[in-house]
Amino acid sequence: MKRILFMALLLTCSAALFASCGTTKDWHLSEQCSKFLNERYANARILEVDYNDGMVEVEIRHDKKDKEVLFTNSCEWISTSWDVARRNVPAVVMKALQKKYPNARIDDIDFVEMPRGSYYRFEIERRGQQDEYVYVTPQGVITEVRVYHK
Repeated sequence: MKRILFMALLLTCSAALFASCGTTKDWHLSEQCSKFLNERYANARILEVDYNDGMVEVEIRHDKKDKEVLFTNSCEWISTSWDVARRNVPAVVMKALQKKYPNARIDDIDFVEMPRGSYYRFEIERRGQQDEYVYVTPQGVITEVRVYHK
């Protein structure tokens, strides 16, 4: 009997503990940032909020994807990005990338939304050269290439 009561008490305490880990955490987001998130990413769950270098970085879970939403300190939306599997990149986008980089080693692919449009960002590892970010629109147009240092 003591064992059953102990297990019932343990389960009750565990349930209360996990219930307190819900989406009610106060992230100290401004009303403007919160309103944007609620309008653009309805039903998203905030995972984390960071304030770095004059930026507000909000990690959310939306449509079964972890996304990073960037704002200025005054809560102007800069971008939203998330990882994309290679198999989910449209053929026209991959064709444009492979035409410019036929033997490219792709380290990472992100989809990025910005006020001025959306694009796929490929992190390309170049042998013997500096690595690059290659930005390709969903229509298959390469718009920008940036060299970066690891």
